Amino acid sequence: MSSEPTRSVCLVLGAGGFRGLVHVGVLRGLQRLQIGVESVIGVSMGGLVAAFHAGLGYSPDELERRFARLSTPAIFSLGWSLHRGGKPRLDDSAASSFHRDLEDLRRVDLEHLHFGIRSLGLLALDLSSGREVFAATGHTCPVSPAEVALGGASIPGLFPWVRRKCPQGVVRLVDGGLSHSLPVERALAPPFSGGKILAVDLQVLRGFRERHPDRWQRLEREHPGRIVRLLPRVDGAGTVFFRSASAPDLVRWGEQAVLERSEALC
Repeated sequence: MSSEPTRSVCLVLGAGGFRGLVHVGVLRGLQRLQIGVESVIGVSMGGLVAAFHAGLGYSPDELERRFARLSTPAIFSLGWSLHRGGKPRLDDSAASSFHRDLEDLRRVDLEHLHFGIRSLGLLALDLSSGREVFAATGHTCPVSPAEVALGGASIPGLFPWVRRKCPQGVVRLVDGGLSHSLPVERALAPPFSGGKILAVDLQVLRGFRERHPDRWQRLEREHPGRIVRLLPRVDGAGTVFFRSASAPDLVRWGEQAVLERSEALC
């Protein structure tokens, strides 16, 4: 195989909580096939993976190392700490480490990305208005990409919303997966409107804006051959309830899903 990447794709990383480790395997599989990722759109955990990878330059190996040490108790500990306005206990190493990773998201700059990625989009839901907030390369957004990534992954009740005062009013950002668990439509509009789309579906409850029974048939009919929908294995993996021992399986299943669809991507 050539040392140069084959064709580029727009990668859409869906919501799914801990199942988002599958996304790490997808990135690894694309690297293995030498398929360049030109743009990434992420929501919920998919948004965090996208922001860490494209925005901060974390490799798939680094992403696996950081996410695999999480567990359900660590996430509940982190959520409880954030609700109280503090930090996790120092003796809770997994929660403390992930809290530092989240704080590092403040460095994300949508105009300066990594791994050859040219465009990054992050989706959250404004609880105040019911509208989506989309931070994307080349687009003006009243909320920083870090806040959209954090708010867009904040499961109501488990994590506090991200509150920000904007010229249009106060936004309260929560999990974007409540609106679109797999925002493929965003990949069909500028600046993400070109080339092949690889949509990674973690098979969670659909958001309230994507529940039309004809949605996928309509997308495939209107854009024939452009959308490759991955349905990786997620056997026994919950979105909130998770055992760290499951992490290697999830990563492997993501990579396998890409390799099995290589003909459609190359």
